[in-house]
Amino acid sequence: MGSAHSATIAAVYPKRLVAALLTVTTFSTVVAFETPTASAQQCGGPGGVVVPVPWSQRLLAAEQVWPLSTGAGQRVAVVSTGITDNPLLAGHIAERADVFPGGRQTGGGSGDCLGVGTGVSGIIAAQRTETVGFHGMAPDVQILAANVAGDAYPSGRNPKDTVAPETLAAGINWAVDHRASVIAVPTITYQDADVLRQAVRRALDHDIVVVAAVGETSTNETPGLVPYPAGYDGVLGVGAIGENGLLAQNSRPSRVDLVAPGANVVTTYPVNGLGSASGTAFATAYVAGTVALTRAYRPQLSAVDIARRLLATATPAPEGTGSTGYGHGIVSPVHAVSDEVVAGNPEQLPPAAPIVVSPEVRAREAAEQHGQDWAFGLAAAGLAMVALLAAIVLFGPRGRRRRWRTGLAPVPQDRPEDERPEPPVELFADLPKRKI
Repeated sequence: MGSAHSATIAAVYPKRLVAALLTVTTFSTVVAFETPTASAQQCGGPGGVVVPVPWSQRLLAAEQVWPLSTGAGQRVAVVSTGITDNPLLAGHIAERADVFPGGRQTGGGSGDCLGVGTGVSGIIAAQRTETVGFHGMAPDVQILAANVAGDAYPSGRNPKDTVAPETLAAGINWAVDHRASVIAVPTITYQDADVLRQAVRRALDHDIVVVAAVGETSTNETPGLVPYPAGYDGVLGVGAIGENGLLAQNSRPSRVDLVAPGANVVTTYPVNGLGSASGTAFATAYVAGTVALTRAYRPQLSAVDIARRLLATATPAPEGTGSTGYGHGIVSPVHAVSDEVVAGNPEQLPPAAPIVVSPEVRAREAAEQHGQDWAFGLAAAGLAMVALLAAIVLFGPRGRRRRWRTGLAPVPQDRPEDERPEPPVELFADLPKRKI
């Protein structure tokens, strides 16, 4: 896991580049990896080419539902660090904007220095190729990228690597204004604010599914931190798991509704290529992609119904449903899209009417019960008589011999000679002795 409270793209931190490459090679082969040319803000560089299928894709198998849904028609907003063109995202970046303080509120955007937004977008919408095992969850969606961080997270914030709630609210409102059907919020805050709460409520009122990361813990953090917007009602909070299916290191066990892969996952890097990434931000992408697949296949369902469907079809996690760390379980694209789920508002049945029994029926039932009682009584008496006769036949002769007197069996007599040892008998001792 990277630094606390943030998702990490390995190339963003050159000092950790070698460790990241070693992490990737544990489950894939790195064919090429270009050396990043970091700017003064240590922006993330391009990635390499990862050929095998990543573990997260083997676990979720979103491609199994592509015959039913590829996310076509869905507009997924990623409110994070912006986006940089990557060949695997070509043709699927609909709009982008800078909404951080001092940024451009219009289209264009300044790219993605930190790399998180590009990585999240790749997990959602990266295209499938013949030579690379990696692909996105919903390859036909369109991405809306809102940069709420700029080239670096604001300094002086505690916890670090977070943004102001006002900035997140601006990103969410921008997504609503640009007709998003799903809003993913990988970048979070730990401050509750009316402006952010109102932005989330506005998105929900526009029938938009909002998915948000729960963030990471750190050793010296203030107790009781609540991640936002995951902490608001109606928002799907997402935690991270590793390849072993257990909660990823530092994944915050708070306000979690679902978990998804978020430790050493493969995704798109800025400019081009692929690489390793970790954090609940990237777990959020898998849930957002699942929402897009489900909404495209079931357009008649509301945002609330879609969220309930994801919770109801989640794969059970180690701690069971309702766990603080795992929520309802691991998101399941296959079941979320294809399973038939019973509606959650059943009609209340009217109270049962009492059954009225007529006096004639009662009399007939009483007579039948009386006859059954007599039959059982006679049968029991007959069995008792048979048992008595059998006892007389069996024990009668013995009683006559004893003149019907009670007694005990004779006590066995002791044989002292059986207890007194005797000298052994010699072999041939019974033969006559011959004189010599």
